[in-house]
Amino acid sequence: MAFLSPGSQGRNRNWHQLIGPNGSSGDETGRALVLAFGYPVVEELLARRVRAAQIAGILRLTPFIVAATIINAVVVAPVFLQFLPTPYIGTWMAAIAILLGVTLFKWIMIKGTPIELASSRDLTRTVRYATIFGFLWAVVPIAAFANGNTAGMWIASCVTTAMICSGGFALATVPQAAFRWVAILFLASSITLAIHGHAYMWPLFFLLLSCTLVVIGSVTASGWLFASHFLAEAELKHRGELIALLLNEFEEKASDWIWETDAAGCLRNVSGRFLHASGRSRQALHALRMVDLASSLDDGDARAAVADLENALASQEAFRDIVIGVDVQGEGRWWSLTAHPVFDDTGAFAGYRGVASDITEARRASALVSHLAEHDSLTGIGNRSWFLKQSELLLEEQRRSSTANVTLFLIDLDNFKVVNDTSGHPAGDELLRQVAKRFAQLGEGSTMLARFGGDEFAALGRFVSDEAARAFAEDLVNVTRKPFRIGRRDFAVGATVGFARLGDGGDTIDDLMRKADIALYKAKEGGRGRALEFESEMEREVRERRALESDLREAFDLGKLNVDFQPIVDARSGKVVSSEVLVRWLHPTRGEVPPDTFIPIAEHAGLILPLGSWVLRKACAAAAQCPELESVAVNLSSVQFMDPHLVEHIMSVLAETGFPPERLVLEITESVFLQDYGSASRKLETLRGHGIRIALDDFGTGYSSLSYLRQYKFDKIKIDKSFVDEIGERSDGLAIISAVIALAHNLGLEVTAEGVEHQLQVDALRTLGCDTMQGYYFGKPQASPVQIARIRKEDWQNRTPSTAPRNPSALGTADPQPDAMEGLKVDRF
Repeated sequence: MAFLSPGSQGRNRNWHQLIGPNGSSGDETGRALVLAFGYPVVEELLARRVRAAQIAGILRLTPFIVAATIINAVVVAPVFLQFLPTPYIGTWMAAIAILLGVTLFKWIMIKGTPIELASSRDLTRTVRYATIFGFLWAVVPIAAFANGNTAGMWIASCVTTAMICSGGFALATVPQAAFRWVAILFLASSITLAIHGHAYMWPLFFLLLSCTLVVIGSVTASGWLFASHFLAEAELKHRGELIALLLNEFEEKASDWIWETDAAGCLRNVSGRFLHASGRSRQALHALRMVDLASSLDDGDARAAVADLENALASQEAFRDIVIGVDVQGEGRWWSLTAHPVFDDTGAFAGYRGVASDITEARRASALVSHLAEHDSLTGIGNRSWFLKQSELLLEEQRRSSTANVTLFLIDLDNFKVVNDTSGHPAGDELLRQVAKRFAQLGEGSTMLARFGGDEFAALGRFVSDEAARAFAEDLVNVTRKPFRIGRRDFAVGATVGFARLGDGGDTIDDLMRKADIALYKAKEGGRGRALEFESEMEREVRERRALESDLREAFDLGKLNVDFQPIVDARSGKVVSSEVLVRWLHPTRGEVPPDTFIPIAEHAGLILPLGSWVLRKACAAAAQCPELESVAVNLSSVQFMDPHLVEHIMSVLAETGFPPERLVLEITESVFLQDYGSASRKLETLRGHGIRIALDDFGTGYSSLSYLRQYKFDKIKIDKSFVDEIGERSDGLAIISAVIALAHNLGLEVTAEGVEHQLQVDALRTLGCDTMQGYYFGKPQASPVQIARIRKEDWQNRTPSTAPRNPSALGTADPQPDAMEGLKVDRF
């Protein structure tokens, strides 16, 4: 359409379909692009301004275009006279001269006169000129290649290429003209290459094509940017007119009023609106000054404003936006005053005339916004932003006084998630409100309190001694141990506190936050429900932990972690029937890093999910190649179990590796149920529904293992190594194992004993009816399940005592001790 009929407004032109279903309100990018090509997608006045700007863009370059055309013609003519008749060259030169003359004449006529509006005919005329020039220059390559003159061909190629590029960019503000110019020269050049017919002309054609496409793309982008500028300008103008209209309407309906005073400051010419706003009679107002009204409200801000108003009125100069407080029939109202002095004919001061407006609601709204911006909407105490701002002020005050008695406390509630999961978020919100109330009462008058979000709180205060700060931290912990009554239920949550004292080295609030956070982390790591003060040694541990985290990331990314398979034997036949997957990390400088060190780091660093996925995939892929094993056991961490996509991911890995779900055993600990109470049962049922078996690991070491056996469905339980170690040493350990085995068998569960290291333990477990056993006694973990499947009963039978080293220092990279080897799974892998 742009090439054949630029800017056509004919009835059959469905240009509006190019810009979306709503015509002019369609896509702005489409509107700008179509407008650049001359189509009336905006009101006519704007379209005429755009067309005028497009034509003006070309006119600014007219002298350069004429000069370039003359130079090209002077270069081409002598060369072409060598193989073309002189009349032909003369005619061609004459045609170019005529067009250049007309162009220069028009340029001179309108030079210095800005073009503000242009019609579609003006645009069409510009396109027509470009078309005629294009055809004149298209003759050059056709004539040169048709005659086969080498010099003419080279000159024609250079001139045509230059004309395509320079002409396209010179005409870019009018894309229709540029398109026609480029298209005519491109077609002429293509025809000449076809006429010549040599094989090496094809590369030239493709070079010409790429150059032409670049020019076309650049012209399109330039035209779009050019038109977008005018659309944006028109939109801004429209919005300005709309805003002006709204402002005028606001001024007409505003509740402002005029006020006047005489030279003594007494009010006069009181309007009806002033009477209504003040709540007083006209007579009463005439007996008052504006200062008297400003003194009527008993408020600190209002009293401070009286002095400002008195100073302004005494200066006999103009003032604006002085806010005063006024008592209006017992209600405090706030007015904004603006006024200028009035002088009589003699130049003497005659009083003030100004405008007053009631800004009470705006002031209340502003106060509410400020309050919401600085306070927690749920509990009403300060938020993080307010707390940090106030803390900076307090620390600055401390520096000026050269004292260091400020302490920062970070507080986390311990079992808040359980309340949310069991009783819903409304109960959790009420619990947070009650916690905030207790904290506020505890530190009233001495500390600043804020809620950072979730179940995280912070407090900052001055304490005369370290003992006083520790006592307050302990009070924070103790006050949360008392039950919270919510509805008809009592909840006990507890809290963990980390705190840091302001040092003498000029700590900032960020330094205090960091130190308190480190102390809080260490307190949680040590068992929660306690308060811990920051010590410099903690920071060193954090640095080491971060270094270890970096090394762990590198080891995982570079594939330096390994998985081993520990044999699990049938207690009756002695045959290896299963294996447990153990993760091992051999650090280049630290040596063997136990999982109880690097697994918590992986959880904290967000590596546990990809690491767990890698372990599961590695285990299933290897076990799929060893059908001799009935099953393979993989540990799941609590973080993995909380993953909402856990089931889908496990089934995906099984499908990918071809490992039957009936051969997979997932081992979990009771920590899973503490952190994922709500969906644990559903996940376990779904996994068991797919045929996957579930084992409760480290049975007997937690707080509620028996209750978990009642609430959830398991296939097997694993007796913790600590009970197995007591066989032959303590009789009560053997009694506990016997009771656990009997209980499990009554519930239809299989029992596996962990950490078996001696023949005595094997004999005792067999006698008690244990189903399967695992431990260093039956063989070292191996990198392949095929290797452990070859272990026979005679390989380990009557091996007494165990040859495993007992001294931790004896642990080597190739022969780990039994205690460390059992610890490699750390109830996570």
